[in-house]
Amino acid sequence: MRRLQWACASRLVKTESGVLSKPWTQPSSSPASYLSAAAFSAARGGAGGGGSGGAADSLFCTNVSGLKGNSPILIGLMDYFSRHMPHVGFFQPIGADPLAHSAKYNKLPKHIAMLKEAFNLPDEPSRMSGVKAEEAQMLLASGRTEELMDRVFVRYQEYKQGKDMVIVEGTTVDGIGNLVELNGRFAAELDCPVLMIMDLHRDDQVTAAELYNRAMIAKQDLQAEHADVLGVVLNKLSKKLAAAGLPFAGGIPADSTIGTARLNEIAQELEGRLLYGTAEDMDCNVDEVLICAEDVSLFLEKLVMRNARQLRHGEAATRPLVLTTKDRADVLLSLTAAHVTGTGPHVAGIILTDSAERAVSSATDRILMHYSDQLVPVIDTPSGLFETARVIASVNPGILPESYSKITHAQELFSKYVDTNAIASQLALPKQAKMTPKAFIHNIQDICRSQLQHIVLPESSDRRVLAAAAEIVKKGLARITLLGKPSEVEACATKFNVDISGCDVLDFLDTSNPLLERYVGELMEARKEKQLGRDGALDLLADLNMFGTMMVRTGDADGMVSGATCTTANTIRPALQVLKTPQKTLVSSIFFMCLPDKVLVYGDCAVNVEPKAEELAQIATVSADTAAAFGISPRVALMSYSTGSSGSGPQVEKVKAATALVKEARPDLLVEGPIQYDAAVDPVIAAQKIKGESDVAGKATVCIFPDLNTGNNTYKASPAAVQQSTGAIAIGPLMQGLAKPVNDLSRGCTVADIINTVACTAVQAIGLKRQQKLQPDVAAAA
Repeated sequence: MRRLQWACASRLVKTESGVLSKPWTQPSSSPASYLSAAAFSAARGGAGGGGSGGAADSLFCTNVSGLKGNSPILIGLMDYFSRHMPHVGFFQPIGADPLAHSAKYNKLPKHIAMLKEAFNLPDEPSRMSGVKAEEAQMLLASGRTEELMDRVFVRYQEYKQGKDMVIVEGTTVDGIGNLVELNGRFAAELDCPVLMIMDLHRDDQVTAAELYNRAMIAKQDLQAEHADVLGVVLNKLSKKLAAAGLPFAGGIPADSTIGTARLNEIAQELEGRLLYGTAEDMDCNVDEVLICAEDVSLFLEKLVMRNARQLRHGEAATRPLVLTTKDRADVLLSLTAAHVTGTGPHVAGIILTDSAERAVSSATDRILMHYSDQLVPVIDTPSGLFETARVIASVNPGILPESYSKITHAQELFSKYVDTNAIASQLALPKQAKMTPKAFIHNIQDICRSQLQHIVLPESSDRRVLAAAAEIVKKGLARITLLGKPSEVEACATKFNVDISGCDVLDFLDTSNPLLERYVGELMEARKEKQLGRDGALDLLADLNMFGTMMVRTGDADGMVSGATCTTANTIRPALQVLKTPQKTLVSSIFFMCLPDKVLVYGDCAVNVEPKAEELAQIATVSADTAAAFGISPRVALMSYSTGSSGSGPQVEKVKAATALVKEARPDLLVEGPIQYDAAVDPVIAAQKIKGESDVAGKATVCIFPDLNTGNNTYKASPAAVQQSTGAIAIGPLMQGLAKPVNDLSRGCTVADIINTVACTAVQAIGLKRQQKLQPDVAAAA
């Protein structure tokens, strides 16, 4: 965490950040780059692929090493294809590795549960596999292989309906014969090209020649079953093999994050139950395990001394997992108090053993339940102390559905080390990619990285805000300033185990700030019509939202995002008071409706209750400009309960007048109105309702509603109607018409919502700066 001093607040250094390479782009000269598409094609053995020439709509991934560590590869492939196609699925011919102790995903195959959670897959888990492992074993043991193939084929054909791409994972079930041959048969029956995965974590000394021979033998075995083999990806790649020279699509290196057990994995292995704390805090690394069977004061001293020793050696303080028995209330209360107060030492979690024989006392339970959401995870397990320690020592690290950090890290590893372009080129993917929600967010983040903006987040005591701030800085999306007393913000971040070292912190209540006078003067100038005096300005600046808004007004920040704990009125009112445009543009709002295959702009759904025709026209033109700034080609549809001249009434007449005003003021825009929603967005219905040619009907991207009631209900209903089956999301509201961007959050927002809103705010700031640069050129030309 950087404490932002007042002396430099008015001259914040701007840093340049180039757009990061897309994960499917292969560096042309990097020594770490792998197989080109041409070499990959040659590695397949030339022509003879056996395909029909059409675009493949599936990819069969099988670990030819006979191991089960496919998670990073599957995560990476799902991430890639989900950003390029609206409907991507995952299927296992034989459901493998059911989760035995997961509360949410009990008895589901591990990888089905993991990918469903990580990518919000809408499919019923029961449809995502052909047969259960025990059924497959029974069929194969009794010689009924054809029956197994028939059942899997029928289930797969049912599942793939409506899918643009299905990633199929070959079976890893033990005790059913030669897995390479069986998976080759599955791939051939399902007509899926095969991507071989070779797992190397057990054989670090293999030579390039040995590796090549293994790959060719596996390829021949698969082709003997008439499977079409695309190539090979190496998993847990040794550094010694990075330049082995064997043509392959890439290799994920052995990685400590993926290979380290996390608290949620340990808890599942122990069949543990979360007593206090939050489930999201269980997604953390466990570097070491300590048993506390001694006096708690001595144990705390040891932890303090260990941390001090590590800091002296330039290492970060560790957060061990502490084991103790359930009757040690002194240990439980001491460690949780050290965490809640922020004084430390901090631990990753506490496991209470012997829960079958003992219970936490009612007095202790009452105290801890009061602070439960602020505590480190406290887990109880029925086994004894030393049996628990033995089980923990034998935990095999994996990626669970709740292992969010590992899933994100696996995506990053895959993007960095695997040449997905080579794989995609062999699948002959359609070149006209649809705008999926993932692709839209990815594009926004690319814009953010191209020109780093400075965003202020006033609500620094909120856990979600701190977590979002850390993630934004980590991803390079924006520079972040948090408002608050540095010591208090740091203590809060430590308590929540959030690293905000990359963020600035500014104490907005420090009356010794030399820049306070400038903010007072600016505020008095902005509110001179209200005859605001110095004392009144000082009082207003004590409000965190007003202070953050003044940072934006003076150029000390490029935008502000608030509302996680504040009301919409408290967030927006300062912006309406001090960030008016010289043209006094109407302030309105839009939502981005990210549907499965397109992104629509809805306006106004949050600000103007009953806009007049002139105001509706302003909302339409400003919303069109906002859409263009976010890479959406604006086709503007002004909504009504009738289309064209089919109806009449005050609302219809208002929309007609607004449409005429938009066409007059902005002849460059494609506009249609009045028009009903279905005719605006559905080409089939548009063809029935619209006479003649229309550049908007059935293809609208900007939907303008006649009043707040219609707009607000539509934006709430649209994602609700399709989210369960398609994963649609809504981003917003985003304010427009202000001189500089300030945006409001819902008080029920998630960390992802905050990140998306900050990214959108940064894009708005970039667009406003670009407009300001263009205005002098336009004036000179005139």
